[in-house]
Amino acid sequence: MSNIKQFLIQAFLCSMMLVFSSFTAMSQITLIMKNKPVREVIKEIEKVSDYRFFYNDDLSDLNKVISIEIKNGDIKDIMKQITQQAAVSYVLKANRQVVLSLASIDQQKDVVKIAGKVIDEQGEGVIGANVMEKGTTNGTITDLDGKFYLEVSGKSILQVSYIGFNTQEIQVNGQKLFTIRMTEDSQSLDEVVVVGYGTQKKLNLTGAVATLKNEELVKTPVASTTNALVGRLPGLIAKQKSGQPGFDAADINIRSFGSALVIVDGVEQSFNNIDANEIESVSILKDASAAIYGARAGNGVILVTTKRGQSGKPNILFNGTLTSQSYTNFPEPVDAGQYATLFREAQINSGVPENQTKFSEEDIAKYFAGNDPQYPSTNWYDEIMKKSALQQQYNLTIRGGTDVVKYYTFLGYLSQDGMFKGDNTGYRRFNVRSNLDVNLTSDLTFSLDLSAIKDDVRQSNRPASEEWFWMDFFDSTPTSHASFPDPTKVPHIGPGPFNAIINTHEDLGGYDKTYKNTLNGAFSVNYKVRPVPGLSAKLKLNYQQVSYDRKNWTKQNDIWDYDYATDTYTLYGKSMPTSLKQEFHKNQTITGQFSLNYDRVFNKDHSINGLALVEIIDYNNGNFSAYRENYVTSAIDQLFAGGTINQQANGSASVSGRASLVARANYAYRGKYLLEATARYDGSPNFPKNKRWGFFPSISAGWRMSEETFIKNNLTWIDNLKLRAGVSQTGFDSVGAFQYLTGYKFEGYNVLGGKEVPGLTTTGIANTNISWETMTLYNVGLDLSVLNSKLYSEIDVFYRKRDDMLGTRVVSLPNTFGATLPSENINSQSTRGFEVLIGHRGNFSDFSYDISGNVSWSRSKWIHYDEPDYTDPDDIRLKKKSGQWIDVYNAYKSDGLFTSQEEIDNLGYDMDGMGNTSLRPGDIKIVDINNDGEVDWRDARNIGSGGTPHIIYGINLNMKYKGFDLSVFAQGAADYYVQLQSGNINIDGVRTPFKVIWNERWTPENNDRDAIIPRQKIGQTTNNWNSDYWYKNASYLRLKNVTLGYTFNKSLVQKLRMENLRLFVVGTNLFAINPLRKYGLDPETLMQPEVGRIRLPSLYL
Repeated sequence: MSNIKQFLIQAFLCSMMLVFSSFTAMSQITLIMKNKPVREVIKEIEKVSDYRFFYNDDLSDLNKVISIEIKNGDIKDIMKQITQQAAVSYVLKANRQVVLSLASIDQQKDVVKIAGKVIDEQGEGVIGANVMEKGTTNGTITDLDGKFYLEVSGKSILQVSYIGFNTQEIQVNGQKLFTIRMTEDSQSLDEVVVVGYGTQKKLNLTGAVATLKNEELVKTPVASTTNALVGRLPGLIAKQKSGQPGFDAADINIRSFGSALVIVDGVEQSFNNIDANEIESVSILKDASAAIYGARAGNGVILVTTKRGQSGKPNILFNGTLTSQSYTNFPEPVDAGQYATLFREAQINSGVPENQTKFSEEDIAKYFAGNDPQYPSTNWYDEIMKKSALQQQYNLTIRGGTDVVKYYTFLGYLSQDGMFKGDNTGYRRFNVRSNLDVNLTSDLTFSLDLSAIKDDVRQSNRPASEEWFWMDFFDSTPTSHASFPDPTKVPHIGPGPFNAIINTHEDLGGYDKTYKNTLNGAFSVNYKVRPVPGLSAKLKLNYQQVSYDRKNWTKQNDIWDYDYATDTYTLYGKSMPTSLKQEFHKNQTITGQFSLNYDRVFNKDHSINGLALVEIIDYNNGNFSAYRENYVTSAIDQLFAGGTINQQANGSASVSGRASLVARANYAYRGKYLLEATARYDGSPNFPKNKRWGFFPSISAGWRMSEETFIKNNLTWIDNLKLRAGVSQTGFDSVGAFQYLTGYKFEGYNVLGGKEVPGLTTTGIANTNISWETMTLYNVGLDLSVLNSKLYSEIDVFYRKRDDMLGTRVVSLPNTFGATLPSENINSQSTRGFEVLIGHRGNFSDFSYDISGNVSWSRSKWIHYDEPDYTDPDDIRLKKKSGQWIDVYNAYKSDGLFTSQEEIDNLGYDMDGMGNTSLRPGDIKIVDINNDGEVDWRDARNIGSGGTPHIIYGINLNMKYKGFDLSVFAQGAADYYVQLQSGNINIDGVRTPFKVIWNERWTPENNDRDAIIPRQKIGQTTNNWNSDYWYKNASYLRLKNVTLGYTFNKSLVQKLRMENLRLFVVGTNLFAINPLRKYGLDPETLMQPEVGRIRLPSLYL
């Protein structure tokens, strides 16, 4: 067992002993004093206890003689006797502080009787708000209407506070009537945060936990909930690579660790297709706080909590949005004249004689003229694409309850159209949820949660979610006709059997449709064990079934050429044969949890919380598929109508499971010193019996320095100052099952006895020692808020060491070895980074604002990677991975473009390996780094840091004025590079080039060494070599969201028998500072210009 694991186990056991030894920590006071002044009694209390008194030394009754007799009592018992004998009042503060006050004769001068009303941001009265005369114990609370009455000094300051709202301070200045508007405190220390298998107050957190509430999630009514998280939480990296309906989910990971575990209402489940309106909050566990999930928590955990019922009359909420969407960037194609010019230019540059080029000068002139039907100029963007597409989203919520029954019901509908005029793409989703809580007795609570999601995705038979579709699109040449006089004939517009017209029309090409159903049911019972105060038991059973049916139907069409001069149609060929592939998948997951929870506070100082849990998960998956072709007719899209030649059928099933034992202990002393320890014992079937169980502990601590007397009494402007630190060890078991066994698998076919039978092949050499990856994570954080939370900040620094990563040995494998070695736990990585959140909020009368920004940086490095023992300096520099960043990119260094043949002739080294005979002005100049007289692999160098952003940042601005509200959100990334595919940027073959090539390419007339497109040439050239010419900084800043809303006055709305009415307009992805815009690309797409993966901006009404 490693030293770190031994340390964590010992620390965990010590913390458990500390927690349970605290049960006996009781603070009782015995005090007997006869005929002593109040002043002396106070001093004696301070001697025999930890309480400290604060008062004005001029209070008259401090010298009044009293008698006290208390045996084994608490402070309230003593103060009761004091107040019965002397005219003093007191307030018991946190951290054992007692504040005394007495209204002296001098203080009663200039007394003003005031009245007012405390309201929230919607104008509703706030019930039970505290209204205090600052610096005294004189105060009151608001009534059922939010009103209050009080007598205060005319020059005093009113201090108004309420849980979940920012504290307000108002100067009286003789004023008698007040209307005080409270603003919500998103950083409230009393806020309850969802953590693993429970909740905690934010002030008691010892780990790095970021939370996003429903109000933030729904500001952008996106189809995929994952897109609502982009840039809003420090440490969360999210990239939306596609805008295709049904495929627009953002890729999410925490701190660049990898795919995170997602838990919805306590069980593992995707949340991408859960409507954001039914989510209460999203918590991101980034450090030791995630370790309670053990083997699945190595990359962090995302906790999603759906809404539940609340006590009160039924609240019926309807929300509707209508959206217009378009592309952020679309690489504009050239027209026919430009295409013909470029193609002729590239052919000539490739050595084709001018009289043998595909397009002559006369042809080009006719394409530019556009008055000869034989020479069309087709804009395939206009022919195929819409300018915009609609998205509709509607949902209805019913929420309410009593002290016995609380209910929440949600109905949602989403419709998102695709961007093609053929209307063969789109996404539809239906969401239904019912969460019910019933208090059967004062000790027994029952909950039943039911939800269903139906997703329907429509695509072309050659799906737009795949790059082939877009290759077909850009293979559509502008010199081809979009239609013929005979509209029943499909024009020949590109090479091969694929055709963008057929792809985008279901009646021509068929379809690819997926019908997905997600069913989830959860039953839980919670019982308070009365004989043991603070102890409760909970049982939860959850059933989830995800099934989907996919049907890909391809229809064959004739493809024609047409001669306008002779009015003759010629059959060019046929599209892909008519065929049908159908598949069905069904995945079931059953989760059972039984837990014991203990939560007590002893003597007001010692807060104890404990959890013991058993979790069992069962997985059952199955699928089958079938394929047929040779259809007699394309009118019947069913398997039975296909031929039996080349028919296929396949299917498989798998079962798996997981068992876990979980423990957690939390201890807090006076809310000042915080300690948390967790342990999880996980069992996984992916490893042999002696390696199957793993122990994953964590320990974290917090120190609320702001509660220390030396800060509380001297730095009163500090509201909260907390130092956090934690260390944890988690695992990773997603390595593929049964690698520890050897055997056979079905693969291919054999012929035995004249019959075709499935073939068998070995599964390879087994690794009987395969085991868990282990991840040790260290995190130190600081939370700070000052000036009544007007300024707030969170800072985290982390380091993760990932050991026992799977890899295949190459050093110890001799060349004569006749097999492949199995994967072994031999590699290791480290990741380091930081996160910073800082914000400021304020309010002036009816105006309030909150502006915040977050930034995070992270990057990973190989500690050890099994590789040859390199000795050559260039091998070490370019190939060695151990000790290097994992995302380095090696390529040649460029020095602009050649601008003359003389420059090429005087180059001084062989660049192309052919004595520079292939080089011409306009080609990329590659530098001979090592000055050895030639350009080869040794001249490559490290030129960038990979295609995942290392720096992610976001800026949030929220403002409110009376009924108006404005929200602005911007998000960006830095230290982020992409490699442009030179074959897509340069003209190559018949594919229609982007307009950027026409505008920016090098030509003899545009003899610019800094031109961003080199001279055009058909085929592979030195211009296609990987170099920093094509490696671009993709750092960007995007205006993600702007929301402007107006909430109507309550009195007006209530006349319409409604509680609330808000109208709003939202714009998303409205603007971006994008260095790739000149190429027609979006920085969040893949590292090549695949337009189908370009994200969508939206305007919501």
